[in-house]
Amino acid sequence: MRQHVPGLLICAFLCAAAFSAEDPALKPAAGETRLEAVAGDRLLAEIAERFKASPSIKAKIQCELEDLAGKRVEEGELLLDRPARLMRKFTKPSLKIWVLNESYIQEYLPKRKSLSTIDFGKAPQKLALLQSAVTLDVKALASVFNISIFESDKSGAKNYRLLLTPKSDTKQPVPYKRIQARIADKALFFHEIEYVPQSGDPTLEKYTEIQAVEKLQEDAFVFEVPQDVKRKTEVVDGEGK
Repeated sequence: MRQHVPGLLICAFLCAAAFSAEDPALKPAAGETRLEAVAGDRLLAEIAERFKASPSIKAKIQCELEDLAGKRVEEGELLLDRPARLMRKFTKPSLKIWVLNESYIQEYLPKRKSLSTIDFGKAPQKLALLQSAVTLDVKALASVFNISIFESDKSGAKNYRLLLTPKSDTKQPVPYKRIQARIADKALFFHEIEYVPQSGDPTLEKYTEIQAVEKLQEDAFVFEVPQDVKRKTEVVDGEGK
């Protein structure tokens, strides 16, 4: 199990719980205005088109998690090739690599000499939700989540807060109480994403220096590990593990 979002994803996808709809985050914060449905749908369409036009990006990432062990902050780099490849390579405080590569996810922890693999190849619905949640594909997530959008304007710069909460009528187990993301107007990616799982601790990811890059090839998401690393593989099927 990892100590930030993907580890929570692994746990949550294997044992999702029910969601209680009451959430104070559904109310506009100071300086925010909630967008009406038509304006919200228009913004989501614009974001989807912008992401489609720039499928490959890189950025600096800072991940924050606070639990009984205290607050931990990890820093590194994000590589994203929409719709199904993503790598988080943390270098501070120590090396840690987490990869989504098509139908599987991997986590490499050099300090523990461990490599964990979760194979979602036999669970297409769970895989689709995993891919959409990790890459924050709002168009795909709209089939499972209600998306509330709040607009703020500071010094002429518009910013948007998207709050995703599971639809009450969805038949698919959803591993999150909510996902909250912030994006600047015309930005290539979200500069902040908070994942709140059904169980476990929230994780906050912050992104800076976001930039589009040339199409990333598959080998950009492949990494080498020493022979003495302990390897563990789990296979998830359509009904569970």
